[in-house]
Amino acid sequence: MAETKTEASIAVETQQSQPAQTQTLHKNSAQGGRTDLDINMAIKSLQEETQQIFELIEMERTYGAEVSNQLKQIIMPLNLSYHIKPESISKTDSSISDVVLTPQGMVCVFNNAGSMISRPLESFQSDVLIRILLEVIPEIKVMLNEKRQKMSGRVMTLERVAKELRKVPALVPTKSVSSGKGSSSASDQVSIENVRDKSSSSSASQDAMKSALDKQ
Repeated sequence: MAETKTEASIAVETQQSQPAQTQTLHKNSAQGGRTDLDINMAIKSLQEETQQIFELIEMERTYGAEVSNQLKQIIMPLNLSYHIKPESISKTDSSISDVVLTPQGMVCVFNNAGSMISRPLESFQSDVLIRILLEVIPEIKVMLNEKRQKMSGRVMTLERVAKELRKVPALVPTKSVSSGKGSSSASDQVSIENVRDKSSSSSASQDAMKSALDKQ
């Protein structure tokens, strides 16, 4: 009787444990499904991030080349070179002694051993290019300002001289409309007076031009 009861008890316990095992299997299956979904979403996110990085790299290269070309168009007419801090080229290379940007857009890097390496401006990474721009642009602004002031002074001088020259009569002899011998002496007299007037006008204009140049 005890043995029969024991078997019955085992059967009951087995029946009670079967629903718990079934629930555990369903739970593990659901967790496995969520894990696969999370992995797929993570992979998709990686793909999107990678695509954006590729696009940014291409844009960075394109804008870097455009900025370099535009800068060269500005500095080439000035025909001046610009010294750049070695730290702007490399923050770790202590062997760099000097860096010079030429009007042609070439960056010449000198080291302590006396050797020199030249590279086009557009060949540098964007972070280096930005540091170079931060140094060079203020200097270019100062030089352009000085150039404008000098040109403005020359233009003002030429303007004053032009105004004074407008007062000088044209050196074209006046044609006489009179005819006959009787008008010959009168024409000669007029010509002599014109010569005298032109001589005095020329002297006055020279004095005016000298005065305009002295004001510069």
